[in-house]
Amino acid sequence: MPERVANLLERSKQWAAQAAAGGWLPPPEIAALESLEHATPADLFVLPERRPLVVALFGGTGVGKSSLLNRLAGAPLAQVGVERPTSREVTIYVHEDIELAELPAVLPLNPQRICRHRRDEYRDVLWLDAPDIDSVEPENRAVALAWLPHVDLVCYVVSPERYRDDAGWRVLLAREHRHGWLFIMNQWDTGDVRQMDDLASMLHAAGFVEPLILRTCCLPMAQKLPSPDEFEDLQRLLGNLVTAHAVRELARRGETARLRDLRAALLHALQRCGADSAWARLRATTLERWGETAGKILTGISFASAGAAARLADRVGVWVHVQSTLSHLAREVAPLRSRAPTNIPLTPGPEANEVDAVCRSLWDEWTQSKLQATIDGLEVDTQHAGLAAQPLRNRLTEVAEGAAEWVATELGDAVRYALARPGTAWQRAARRVTGFLMVFLPAMALVAVGFQVVWTYFEAATGRAAFRGVELAIHSALLVLFAWGVPFWFDRLLRPSIERTVAVALQGAWKSALARLEDALAQAVDEVADTSRQVAAGGRELVAECDRLLRADLGGEPPEPIRRLLSTESVAHATSPRSAKVR
Repeated sequence: MPERVANLLERSKQWAAQAAAGGWLPPPEIAALESLEHATPADLFVLPERRPLVVALFGGTGVGKSSLLNRLAGAPLAQVGVERPTSREVTIYVHEDIELAELPAVLPLNPQRICRHRRDEYRDVLWLDAPDIDSVEPENRAVALAWLPHVDLVCYVVSPERYRDDAGWRVLLAREHRHGWLFIMNQWDTGDVRQMDDLASMLHAAGFVEPLILRTCCLPMAQKLPSPDEFEDLQRLLGNLVTAHAVRELARRGETARLRDLRAALLHALQRCGADSAWARLRATTLERWGETAGKILTGISFASAGAAARLADRVGVWVHVQSTLSHLAREVAPLRSRAPTNIPLTPGPEANEVDAVCRSLWDEWTQSKLQATIDGLEVDTQHAGLAAQPLRNRLTEVAEGAAEWVATELGDAVRYALARPGTAWQRAARRVTGFLMVFLPAMALVAVGFQVVWTYFEAATGRAAFRGVELAIHSALLVLFAWGVPFWFDRLLRPSIERTVAVALQGAWKSALARLEDALAQAVDEVADTSRQVAAGGRELVAECDRLLRADLGGEPPEPIRRLLSTESVAHATSPRSAKVR
């Protein structure tokens, strides 16, 4: 294989391996790239630039391939007879000046026969007699198919008796654009001229516009034939092919076929990365699915949240009110200090640990199962969209594993902040007023009581009135008590419910936590989509390189001796620049 194609194939395998490591390509896609054909006829020779044309005789059982090779060689080289269908022997007929390389290990070459000759007319041709392609022995067929990548020209031999039911022909049809093709109707002594027309129509339907069909008979004794034997035409054709540089032309066609195969495999693998529109639809599906799940979680968690609020109110309620009172006193004395905190937060302690424990218990197996069900559904959606599901699954699993910690932190922070400043804004403002009045009114009452005591003593001392000490004490005590009790009573009425405070905080925190999870899921899809673009960019770069090489290989119409050896598909792909566009 030319170095440029081999290098491109190696880069493609490296790209596929990296994509597979990230979960973008499944094993079948990797296997498809690994199995791309890279063997060429040049691999058989020590000096590829001076190699001969590799011509292989293929065909079904009993069509006379071995007899034809013996006639070409003028000597009994290959086995002929009833043992042939079960033999795995490969016969190679090559000039003694041609140096064969160490044959590739993938070729099943045991046993094999390499027959050397000195005939100048076959100096530039290597003949290969392959096992029967439709043999009853599966190994025979495997041997024949293994040799195909190393063949320039396939001489497909048929017989008048069974040219229509030849299963081997159907096996080789998939490779019609990889080789040159010459068809030989052997055993022509039993044939009919109408069979030639019938075979030509079959080949035309298979993609050969003007298939080249020759008739031969390899019987040693002259026979009466339906039309003249064309064995000499076969020999002349081979000479013309050598003159027309068929080796170079057919090798270029094979290289083009390999590039097309690589391009097709890369395009098929790129489908797993998907287009931007597919990822955008998947993102919308993610938001839709999570919206439904979040609604179910909010409904299902309401009872658990109410129970958690009641438990926290019972366990930390008194302490929260103490903290709230201290915070209120700090605000009252703040003007008397240069620096004073305006709020006393809920500091860590046994009560704060209760908050953490209760909040962590709210994200339980039920809520986790709802999140997991959403991820499972998204994986199915990804597969239905034809995208690689494993990268998204891995990223969403990371989100799911961190969900419990996220939600617990969100709930805990919300409850802590709510308990540090319980109630609504207007309640806190009203309690500032009542707190002030609980200090100010009793103080004013004490001032009034003091004044009244002094005045009463003055009147008693001057004889203006009798001193009423008991009555004055009772009235003074009642005044002070009333001045403090009324704002205290209103303050008690305004004191927020710890249970309700926690419940409201949890409700808001749940919505915030689920919204955060929604953002995390959407971000996960976006990150995977970005990664897919990077993976796809590497693959598209390889496809563009394939297209560049294909355009460089466009050689126009092949020369006449070769044109009839190519199928329509092979010619079309070799001459049409449209075949090199990325779809």
